[in-house]
Amino acid sequence: MIIFEFDKENPVNLKQISENIPLVKAGNLDICVLGSSRRQIVYKQGIHVWIRGIDFENSNLMILLSYIILGHPDWRRGKIKIIDICKAEDMEKTRNNLIELIHKGHLPISPNNIELIKVDENISYKSQINSRSGEAGLTVVGFREEQLKYDNDLFTGYDKIGDILFVNATGEKKIK
Repeated sequence: MIIFEFDKENPVNLKQISENIPLVKAGNLDICVLGSSRRQIVYKQGIHVWIRGIDFENSNLMILLSYIILGHPDWRRGKIKIIDICKAEDMEKTRNNLIELIHKGHLPISPNNIELIKVDENISYKSQINSRSGEAGLTVVGFREEQLKYDNDLFTGYDKIGDILFVNATGEKKIK
């Protein structure tokens, strides 16, 4: 795994990071891009993990990283909240899949900490994150390499939240 970092208020090195992602992917490495904020981290507000169908391959790594981060003493009172945006007809299946993943992986995530949001084409993904994760200690979002080709602002526009970790897995990680 390789981790890049940029300052959300002054993202001067973001273009360089984006240009190097294909090179890192060629090395078959998982990639994390940390958008650091100057806002103080409120650890007890926990970690919000945002999952979408288009980047489901990243979800296990996103959850595993969140679990590892919560192992740090500063995060001892924090919790992981999983937020999934899905179609109305897929909500029950999605909830069951997430609960099964949590149980299989023996992860300390309560099913009560799973929030499903019905897809609304009128509200952008970034707007949803900005409005729902403003108080989170850390927000974790998946991304695909292909998005870099058509989304120049992939890592920006998250101004109402603190630190954000973008995750791209080389393949689906198994949680056992």
